[in-house]
Amino acid sequence: MHKIVHVRPVDDAVGHEESVDCLCGPTGQGVHVAAADRSVGMIYHHHALRPCHEWEASAEA
Repeated sequence: MHKIVHVRPVDDAVGHEESVDCLCGPTGQGVHVAAADRSVGMIYHHHALRPCHEWEASAEA
């Protein structure tokens, strides 16, 4: 099962959509199971446009 999680700033100057095409250009990082040598998901870390103090993570359904 392939899961996708987005880590987004909550108190940024703009809203961040839960998409790889968000205006902030989120960076994707693969999550791998070394024992099975396979990918199980992706984490997209969104870039804040100003320093933020609050972040949230949510998984796509």
